[in-house]
Amino acid sequence: SRHPSILGGRLSQEIGSGTFIVNFLLPFGNLVAYFSVPPLEDMPPNIAIVWEKFIHGDQQYRDGKLKLLPVVVDGPWIVRKAVGPGTSPAMLGRDLPLQYYFNQPSEARKGIYEVDVLISASRIARGILNVVKGHTKSLTIAFAFIIEAAEQAELPETVLCAFQVHSLNLENCPQLPQYIE
Repeated sequence: SRHPSILGGRLSQEIGSGTFIVNFLLPFGNLVAYFSVPPLEDMPPNIAIVWEKFIHGDQQYRDGKLKLLPVVVDGPWIVRKAVGPGTSPAMLGRDLPLQYYFNQPSEARKGIYEVDVLISASRIARGILNVVKGHTKSLTIAFAFIIEAAEQAELPETVLCAFQVHSLNLENCPQLPQYIE
């Protein structure tokens, strides 16, 4: 979210009360997914509770709450084997280092909530990625993000947001211009 080229520099103008960004920092580039965040009053009560706690929590709290559920919708057997059956989410902050760049909303701009997932920091994640990378052109994979529910008012645990990638040709992915803070 800090790069001025993200969404053509119009990130804070997106619909909703803010934007939730997940930036997978890969050894060969970035995979960035962004989602419009509706106003809290428009969210189901259980999701509003976990979202509010998540955005106001500290690093340790967030690391212990954010889950990723990857599901291979269509693809080669070896990718399905490497990614897993897609039946239980992984606690991202337990297995991978995460960095958070959260800007709460103000009168001048909407809230921006970025989570950077440092894939290259994990040998296991790099191994899975190497298998997946070789088959992206023949792969459909979905990613769901879940904030763990721990109290009765937060249940049922629900998918916060999700996206799907279909037949990704990595050679055709655009490069972001150089950015110096």
